[in-house]
Amino acid sequence: MISPDVAAAVTRLSREGVLAPEQARLFGRVARGELVSLSAAIHGLLYLGVVALTTGAGLLFRNEIENLGPLTIALAVGGAAALCLAWVARRSPAFSPSEVASPHFAFDYVLGLGALLAAGDLAFVESRFSSLGAQWPFHFLLVSLFYLALSLRFDSRTMFALSLTSFAAWRGVASTSVERALFGFLGDTDAARLNALACGIAFALLGRELRHRRFKAHFEPVAAHLGWLLILQAIAWGIDNGPVAAQHRLALVAVGTGLAWFSWRGGRFALFVFGVLAAYLGFMVGLADAVDDATAILFLVGVSAIVLVFGLAALHRRFPRET
Repeated sequence: MISPDVAAAVTRLSREGVLAPEQARLFGRVARGELVSLSAAIHGLLYLGVVALTTGAGLLFRNEIENLGPLTIALAVGGAAALCLAWVARRSPAFSPSEVASPHFAFDYVLGLGALLAAGDLAFVESRFSSLGAQWPFHFLLVSLFYLALSLRFDSRTMFALSLTSFAAWRGVASTSVERALFGFLGDTDAARLNALACGIAFALLGRELRHRRFKAHFEPVAAHLGWLLILQAIAWGIDNGPVAAQHRLALVAVGTGLAWFSWRGGRFALFVFGVLAAYLGFMVGLADAVDDATAILFLVGVSAIVLVFGLAALHRRFPRET
């Protein structure tokens, strides 16, 4: 980004001896736009590389299984995952309960690649050899615990997010067996909704506990964001139709408004947006149900959505800092 004022200030500070010649040259190049960071581009290419390699592993499972055999493929992918994780283990600093600086610009991507290959290999083994049998949903729990161990040891918020999502997936897939035993009147949809709500509350409380105990406190936003998304999703699941749709809409508006209010006071803009969008969704669905005019509803939705977007953009500039 070119900034003539900053460039002039760097020149003046260099003449006055405040900046060393080396510092003046570096800051001057940045201010004049001569020095451009490639960090975003490199990280983007690394991300695409991880996606391409994991996709290639999936294609290997599908296309070469008859030629190479399942055991050969499982060992090859497992070996590749082990190499990635071994490189990460060698590069990683010692464990610390606080945030640890990444030792290498590709550290998180190699860690993610190794973890995804290991999880994919486990899924392949399960699909071919049925090692867990009827208890195959526990595959998601094993993967969740594996990701959690990696996230704590190597201080990876990406692995922590994958751990929580894998845990939620386990509860979503395995929900019916447990909930039917406890609550015989629940159907599959109600059981999945109950699990989403329970996981969301648990994740939000987990994030709060991590921050309170100052143990991997920088993981807290991951848990809080995912937790509130699950809570709001569980409430919004029944707003469209059914005998309790009105109650779900009212609950979505109330919970969304409360989340937005407390997020404003706490300086959490992402959670504020979640709350505002949830309240907006509940209100608009209720309004659409009350107004029997499709054209009027489309007009209101279009205008209100534009106002909402510009309003959030304006509030972002004045949003209080996180406390």
